[in-house]
Amino acid sequence: MKSGREPAVKRPRLAGIESLSDSSPDTDSKNSLRAWLFLLKCAKRVEQEMSTRFREQFQSSLSRFDVLAHLDLAGDKGLSTSQLAKRLLASQGNITRLLDRMAQDGLIDRRGDSADRRVSKIRLSTRGAELFARMAPAHEQWSHELLGSTGIADRDSLVTLLRHLHDHLESRR
Repeated sequence: MKSGREPAVKRPRLAGIESLSDSSPDTDSKNSLRAWLFLLKCAKRVEQEMSTRFREQFQSSLSRFDVLAHLDLAGDKGLSTSQLAKRLLASQGNITRLLDRMAQDGLIDRRGDSADRRVSKIRLSTRGAELFARMAPAHEQWSHELLGSTGIADRDSLVTLLRHLHDHLESRR
């Protein structure tokens, strides 16, 4: 008589960085996996540190800083919600809620697009531009504190490698 239990299926072991130690075989795919895991862990750690610093120094968030930075780059022409969402790699719903709060705080202005009245263009308000002008130098300094230990040549190489990876990933979209 059957026990009613499914037979055990042997699944491949999922590897974390700890299981991909330097003593693991150096196959091309293992090194790609190592690169991905280290990149992810480093990015998350830097993001956590930046978020903490924005909250403590500016009572703001990394997300708000990202929006302000993109709007600063866009200048007077501004960006639509969908353009911001695409640039921030976020959903339009999340961006809309963030923009609503930023508008309430007087950091952004929304105006109808003269070419398409169904679209709102988002621009920095005077208050948002002033906040960004204070945040940007701090962000640059923090970036240097967190990444500056690598040395100039290694940092240049890292930027080149990451730019190449970014371009490759964008080409697959």
